[in-house]
Amino acid sequence: MAEKLKGPCPYSTANWLSRFTYWWIFPLFRYGYRHPLTQDHLYDVLSEDQSHLLGDRMEKSWNDHVKKCEKKGKKPSLYWAVIAEFKWEWGINGIFLVVSEGIKLAQPFLVGRIISYFQPGSTLSQTEVYIYAMLVAVSHILRLIVSPKYFCNIQHIALKMKVAVASLIYRKILKMSSWSKHSTTSGKIINHLSTDLDKFLYAVENFHFCWIGPLEIVAILYLLYQQIGLVSLLTLAVTLVLLPLQFMLGWICGKLRMKIGAAGDKRIHLMNQIIAGMRVIKMYCWEKPFSEIIFNIRGLEVFQIWKSSIAKSINIGLFQSASVVISMAMFGTAWYTGVPLSAQRIYSTLGWVSCLRLTIFFFMMYLVEDSKQLASSLKRIQSFLTVEDMKVFSEGKAKSNKKGGVSVCIRNMTASWHGPLPQNKEGVTKKLLDQEMSEAFSLKNIDLEVKKGELLAVVGPVGSGKVFILTSLLLSLLKELPPETGQVCVQGTVGYMAQTPWVMSGTFQANVTFGENVEQERYRQVLHACALYKDLELMRLGDQTLVGERGLLLSGGQKARLTLARTVYREADVYLLDDPLGAVDTEVGSHLFQRCICELLRGKTRILVTYQLQYLRSADRIVVLNEGRVVSVGTYDELVKQGTEFSSILTKHDKDMEEKDESQEKSINEQGEKSTEAFDDGEFVETGDVGWNVYKDYYLSGRPWLYLPLTMFLLLIAYAANGYGNWHLAKWAELSNSLNLRTQNGSYPLYPVIDTLNQTHGLYTTYMYNITPHLQTSNFTTEGSLITVQGDELMQQYLVAMSVFVVGISLFSLVYFRMSVIISKRLHNNMFQVVIGAKTHFFDSNSVGQILNRFARDLGLIDSLIPSLTSTVIEISVQLAMKIGITCIINPFLLLPLTPLVIVLYLIRWFSLPTTRNMKRLEAMTQSPIFSHISDTLVGLQSIRALGMSRKFLQDFDRFQDRHTSAFFLYLSTIRWFSVRSLFILDVYFVLVILLSLVLRDMIGLSGGLFGMALNYLLTMATPFAYMMRKTADLNTLMTSVERIVSYTKLEQEAPKVSNSPPPSSWPQNGEIKLINVGLQYSSDTDQVLHNITCLINSREKIGIVGRTGAGKSSLLAALLRLAEPIGEIYIDDVNVLKIGLHELRNKISVIPQDPILFSGTLRKNLDPFEEYTDDQLWIALEQVQLKVKVQSEREGLYMEVSDSGQNLSVGQRQLVCLARAILRQNNILVLDEATANVDHNTDRLIQETIRSRFKNCTVLTVAHRIHTIMDSSKVMVLNQGKLVEFDTPYQLLQIEDGFFRNLVQQTGKAQAKVLQTLAENYHKERS
Repeated sequence: MAEKLKGPCPYSTANWLSRFTYWWIFPLFRYGYRHPLTQDHLYDVLSEDQSHLLGDRMEKSWNDHVKKCEKKGKKPSLYWAVIAEFKWEWGINGIFLVVSEGIKLAQPFLVGRIISYFQPGSTLSQTEVYIYAMLVAVSHILRLIVSPKYFCNIQHIALKMKVAVASLIYRKILKMSSWSKHSTTSGKIINHLSTDLDKFLYAVENFHFCWIGPLEIVAILYLLYQQIGLVSLLTLAVTLVLLPLQFMLGWICGKLRMKIGAAGDKRIHLMNQIIAGMRVIKMYCWEKPFSEIIFNIRGLEVFQIWKSSIAKSINIGLFQSASVVISMAMFGTAWYTGVPLSAQRIYSTLGWVSCLRLTIFFFMMYLVEDSKQLASSLKRIQSFLTVEDMKVFSEGKAKSNKKGGVSVCIRNMTASWHGPLPQNKEGVTKKLLDQEMSEAFSLKNIDLEVKKGELLAVVGPVGSGKVFILTSLLLSLLKELPPETGQVCVQGTVGYMAQTPWVMSGTFQANVTFGENVEQERYRQVLHACALYKDLELMRLGDQTLVGERGLLLSGGQKARLTLARTVYREADVYLLDDPLGAVDTEVGSHLFQRCICELLRGKTRILVTYQLQYLRSADRIVVLNEGRVVSVGTYDELVKQGTEFSSILTKHDKDMEEKDESQEKSINEQGEKSTEAFDDGEFVETGDVGWNVYKDYYLSGRPWLYLPLTMFLLLIAYAANGYGNWHLAKWAELSNSLNLRTQNGSYPLYPVIDTLNQTHGLYTTYMYNITPHLQTSNFTTEGSLITVQGDELMQQYLVAMSVFVVGISLFSLVYFRMSVIISKRLHNNMFQVVIGAKTHFFDSNSVGQILNRFARDLGLIDSLIPSLTSTVIEISVQLAMKIGITCIINPFLLLPLTPLVIVLYLIRWFSLPTTRNMKRLEAMTQSPIFSHISDTLVGLQSIRALGMSRKFLQDFDRFQDRHTSAFFLYLSTIRWFSVRSLFILDVYFVLVILLSLVLRDMIGLSGGLFGMALNYLLTMATPFAYMMRKTADLNTLMTSVERIVSYTKLEQEAPKVSNSPPPSSWPQNGEIKLINVGLQYSSDTDQVLHNITCLINSREKIGIVGRTGAGKSSLLAALLRLAEPIGEIYIDDVNVLKIGLHELRNKISVIPQDPILFSGTLRKNLDPFEEYTDDQLWIALEQVQLKVKVQSEREGLYMEVSDSGQNLSVGQRQLVCLARAILRQNNILVLDEATANVDHNTDRLIQETIRSRFKNCTVLTVAHRIHTIMDSSKVMVLNQGKLVEFDTPYQLLQIEDGFFRNLVQQTGKAQAKVLQTLAENYHKERS
């Protein structure tokens, strides 16, 4: 059966009956009932829904629309472009709605005719009443067929619109210029694709009510006038009062939603940075300030949610009570003025008022609200679609281009980055506008020719701060930076490696082959040339290992080599390599340069941007750029002889080997040390039903002892009053029937109130209603007076009861939403507090996206959808229970068919719910690859275009969209399958009520009033019943968000932050560290990474820590900082740090991490989030790291804005900010975790000099990236496979034959090893 589910969707071949009844999807239900559904069980997408076809349609339509608007001088509108493109599809589908609404208007008339049969003195024959009953049954069946079909079709059309615009967005991403890329983020685009495009699903289904609604209103008012005369005008009066109020509340909700969205974006933006930088936050003990920021933002967000909830609760109250208020106004006025009303007229009127309520206060209200939101969303998308595209410029016009043997030719080319950046209040991109950045990215009068097969090195003045210019040259060759003047010509295909390594989500092999076929020999050569075989040996699944989100499990060096492998695997004529050797050590760098760049790519044109001067001798020519101009071009020897500033640098480089000697490549990060298992970056998908414990946990978060009883009391009182009032209305209708009958017999006057009013005002000739003279002069009888008094009492009780209902239902919504806001706030706060206190292993084993999903999507559902759904389900359940209960009281025999029908309904729901729930989960699951693909595309956009893979990525996007479209269409169909069958059960019950009532009329003495009440209840049950059936399935699925959030409130926590017996504030004074049998295991399901490490680090010693990949270097620091709880004993100045609080320990250790993490906000906030230091202290710290001049040049000074992750600062500047943090803390222990792994030589030298001078009297532990940086260490710790194998001075370790440290030094090469040996001897003599 599983195999049968694959392949073409059965809908495409189903006949019309199967399509209307949704029988074609039954095999999916049959399989889904017994087995969990996965993506393998999804049918192929329908041909009409294919992403590439819809994208082509929308792209053509949008371009045509823009051209037409330009000709007419109008502004283009994406909203109207989409409507115009799909107008025929949604327009024709409106026929189903016309039929459905027509039947809905006819049903109250038919029901009224049947009710008249039960009135005293009815002239309707039994045959006629059975004909009317048959017409009612047929009308219900017909509406049962067309109504679900309309809503399924219209949502299918909305899905097409969503897919078409999403495809349009992605095509824009592939075409937009690199400059335009700075004006957006992946978060904004994903928000377009999720939140903004979802508005189609809500708005499109109500479009037809813009013209059907007014027609329906006119028709209902006419029918009401025919039934009850001028009193019907009160319907219009009440509507004109309530409708503007409802629209105003909807407008307020829309405004508040924008504020909620802004606060949510700000919170999620910060949460993204917090999760990504959690290690730094824990190291610096910054949990409290970040918690306060998040709680403050969340508080503002919740306040806006509460205000929106107030408006929404009033709106819901208006919707729920609109028909009641209209009925009260009409019937109260009719009673007061003495207008004759029979049960037939009353319940026909109530039926049409119910239709009016749905049309005006539901469909038309949501038409206005949802259309406005859709228009706003498409306006935001349109602003993205109108950003600047990558310019296409001419090449090959210069004569030189035609010279043989020239691969790249640039003639008098000037180019610069310019374009409109958005006004960013947070200053995230503002730094790109300053003079320095503009200069850095500009090229001026470049003249350059590169011969075929030549290796051209491009360098810039080291330490000048203008390194971006080198990247700009490569981007100009890629056409990413269009020239303002001059020509650029590149002959043949291009391969490009960006400076920042880019790794896609997927397998190791897929990142190398990049969509091309696997050619085993080429693949093997590339892996060898890029030194990747050793890395693959560490991975259990080899090249089929999933590398995680953006290479989560790879080190910086591994990501750089994997990116290089992808570049060179693709055969190209010209290779542009932007500093591929910067993130690797000397040995690996030499291997890459020789084996890959020089040998594998021999014969290819190679332009290599590098800051590694040791490789320049092997280049055929060298180009020196400075401030956007070509300063020098020539061979290495030619540049040395020129006598320029750069030649002096080269000369110094030849003499000073220390500047270029590096140690081992950055070790695999701690995730690599922990496990080499395949990483699965897929989202966990829940299976099975959502247990009642989830609902319990949800409500227990919101003061249930107060709010739950109060909400249930208000709801029960409201519907008890509603039932009580309707019962008295039915009795009043019976009295009206009796009065009408007696009036016709002339027993007593029917209109005492009108008679009195007429006499009072002298109105004897003109009456509102035709009152016959003999009635005006008749005398009251005792019986007539008694009936009149009873009627007055019944109507008064009806009006009071309905007033109680209006108040109760409004208060219920208000109180319930108040409880929901409290629940949402507490769930967020509890989750955040637990997450920020979770062990670091949790953040290592879960991607940022997975964690952030709880704070974004799941919390968003709890904020908005779940409160509305739960309140709706509870309210409709009570409403239906009341209506069915009263119906059975009126006719007890109805209990006989009710019981089996309820059982059948339950069985249908029980059978369908597993499939419906799993399809909803699959729909959400298939959306995740779309977002990941977009994120990958934005990060690697320049590489994708350079490698000519835009079409392939578009095809991948279309494939992901098709998968999601298939899941969504099947979900829509499963919902309608259940809806049709549940409504059929209700319709059967409705017909049985009529038939049993007709058959048993005389036996049970059924009156017209009570029978009319029962039929009115049943007639108005269909829509809320179908709605509730759909929403219970949705709610059951959406409650998985609560389940996921609750699961995050139960994460394993770190040790307490403070202890009962903290160390003295002056601790540690010496900085002596003693480790005794220390071991470390990150979690119970991973191997132990440290084994029985015992050593003593004396006060003020400088300790270097070295070892191969996975040796446990970073794990040792993690143990010291208790980022994972070690076993054994660790003493600092004789205090066992395993027995004190985490903050008491971490506050006393300064850390400079490997990756310099900065957070968006001010520079001051990044340096001192607790505001513990004065501005003068901050300036001193910045001066010591040579950033003072840079910061002073900014207008805001210390309050200059820092962008996401500090992207508006160079890597070196970010690391210097981290160094400034360490200086401020003035601790006696400093830890450096490969702090200079990703910075240039000048910044490395600056950091090392600052550490030697500023932390001279401190104990310093350094995980080494460059061996020469630890040759002056007091001692060196050598780790291997988690064990301490050597621990002594560098000099003594070099004396050990075949020692670990000695082998590491010798691997740097004979010349370099000799230099390092000399350094060790010199430092040893100095200490001696």
